[in-house]
Amino acid sequence: MGLGICFGKKIEARYMKIKVVKNRFSAIEPHIKGKTVLDIGCVDARPDGKKKYTSTGLHRFLNEHASQLIGVDIDQDGVKQMEKDGYNVTEANAEDMNLGRQFDCIVAGELIEHLSNQGLFLETMKRHLVDNGVLIITAPNAFGILNFWRILRKNKVKVHAEHTCWYDPITIEQLLRRHSFEIEDFFFTNKSKWYLKKYFYKLKYQIPKLISNIRSYFSSVIIVIARHRTNR
Repeated sequence: MGLGICFGKKIEARYMKIKVVKNRFSAIEPHIKGKTVLDIGCVDARPDGKKKYTSTGLHRFLNEHASQLIGVDIDQDGVKQMEKDGYNVTEANAEDMNLGRQFDCIVAGELIEHLSNQGLFLETMKRHLVDNGVLIITAPNAFGILNFWRILRKNKVKVHAEHTCWYDPITIEQLLRRHSFEIEDFFFTNKSKWYLKKYFYKLKYQIPKLISNIRSYFSSVIIVIARHRTNR
């Protein structure tokens, strides 16, 4: 019993020390520079149609730093447009695809919360990772301060029409461990507007940023770095 309590306290302390980074690129770059990378969910598709069928800023960033990059998305029209733009992308379902090769790193930016079966997705990712390969997942944080603010104002939260679930660091770690991934690191980040100089005097951006700096668990996005080791 005593060992269990001690172990639990160590895990809890780790969650309390999660660092807030300015953007997800700084957390991702060390793991993709000069590596073979698979980008899952590479098409920027939004409910209002804005920026639809173009590559996300994340995919462009990966393309600049990876030695080889392949993008995957289930959006057929978006994939065709990205191919026209010169990107190496393919249409596939992240839950059951088989590309016939493995990668040093897989990046799934704001994807896991859209899936029907997250377990199938993780098992598929394992098949596409080299031994000791890195899986990077970013996802909205269920406890982001903006969710609480909207509940106070309107008694509801703003949810993407295609989202199927919420995560925080504890639940996403539990999911990854169930599928034999070892957590290497966690980060939090926030909306890019919070850090832009032109919004410095807007309280609706600066107050959430201040709160998340005081209590990082109120940040809007989770970044998790995990490894899959087949040889232990």
